[in-house]
Amino acid sequence: MFKNITHLLLLEYKKFSRNNVVLVLLLIYVILAPLIILAGKDIFQSVPPPLPSSAVFYEFPTVWDYQGYVGSWMVSFCLGFLMIYMVTSEVSNRTMRQNIITGMTRKEWFQSKFSVMILLAGVASILYALSCIVIGMLHTDGFDAELVMDNNFAILRFFLMCVGYMSFALLLAFVIRKGTLAILTYFLWVMMLESILKIIHVYFFRNRSANFWPMNATEDLMPFPIFKLPDYYINKEWGFKILLSYPEAAVVTLIYSALFVGLAWLSFGRRDI
Repeated sequence: MFKNITHLLLLEYKKFSRNNVVLVLLLIYVILAPLIILAGKDIFQSVPPPLPSSAVFYEFPTVWDYQGYVGSWMVSFCLGFLMIYMVTSEVSNRTMRQNIITGMTRKEWFQSKFSVMILLAGVASILYALSCIVIGMLHTDGFDAELVMDNNFAILRFFLMCVGYMSFALLLAFVIRKGTLAILTYFLWVMMLESILKIIHVYFFRNRSANFWPMNATEDLMPFPIFKLPDYYINKEWGFKILLSYPEAAVVTLIYSALFVGLAWLSFGRRDI
């Protein structure tokens, strides 16, 4: 099985290793995801309470939270875009059809995209972990191993967050197949539509069920840490929190990711190539 997955990943590498769109998206992610947080050093140097000073962005253990939140934006943009492009470009260029006609099974073709998704999530998580450790070490006095790893399973949460965004992108790519339309739908949903639906949900049903929308659960794996403050007061006022707990967000994201991948496979298996 491992040999087959390696073979499929090598095929994907041969297809896209010289593709300018893929290379640019990966380059943007690799450069900006670890470093963009440093741009806030001067901006938040002397902010008034209750906003935190810039030090908490870079010190252990809070660097894991802030770097994770910044990374979630980069993942949703770069890696989500990338998953859609890698599927829809092969549909429009007819390389998907050519691969299957010349002997590749539908299952193998689908597995190749799924394997790329897992690989990207793994590499992004490693990059996240390394950037947090390096930034934290440079900005924390007297750190030790216990303080460095005081992160509430942040690396695993980041990995699941990557899978959550990319599995949703994968579903849209297989269902819509038109690159521009799939990308537009993805960004509209992630950036706007689900938030609007969540607000409507809260308006009519003021309970915590509004927290279980798919992208909201994915976001709550790496939420903006400052949201924990209003979360406390909203819980006192409304009787429920606006953030899922980390275990809840992880379980819900896993369920939605499995559902998205399963629906993508059903769509791919039932349609003409």
